[in-house]
Amino acid sequence: MKKLLLAPFIFFLSCQQPQKVSEKEVMDTFNEFFFLLDNDVEKIRNHLSEDFMIFEVKRKWNTEEFIDFVKGFGKFESKRNFKNIKIDTDFNSAHISLEHSGEFQLEKPTPDGVTSLSYEWLESAYLVKEKGKLKFKFYFSEQIND
Repeated sequence: MKKLLLAPFIFFLSCQQPQKVSEKEVMDTFNEFFFLLDNDVEKIRNHLSEDFMIFEVKRKWNTEEFIDFVKGFGKFESKRNFKNIKIDTDFNSAHISLEHSGEFQLEKPTPDGVTSLSYEWLESAYLVKEKGKLKFKFYFSEQIND
């Protein structure tokens, strides 16, 4: 009798299709990445794969180098805008591309005396599932304004 009750359950489990990564999961991970980038960059590690790499300001950075780079700006306030977002997903990964603009108010001036910075970038990122959580594996960012 127990085998009869178990059979439909096993059949149900075997028929379930793996779920693709959702666009919502990608955007939640993306938004959390930028929240931490602007507010608590040390915690960004939780959203990066073990072999994360970013290409930014014409060079590649690993996790520690990138965190040190961001910390070098000191405290700042940001206003970011993301547009033309395109997301492609499969069962264990996602790709996102977008246009990104940002205005930054630095707490301390740069050596040139600048306290306000404005940038525009074209960006692309590849995210992968690691231990059931979507994480950034590669991020590409190219500044498109001077």
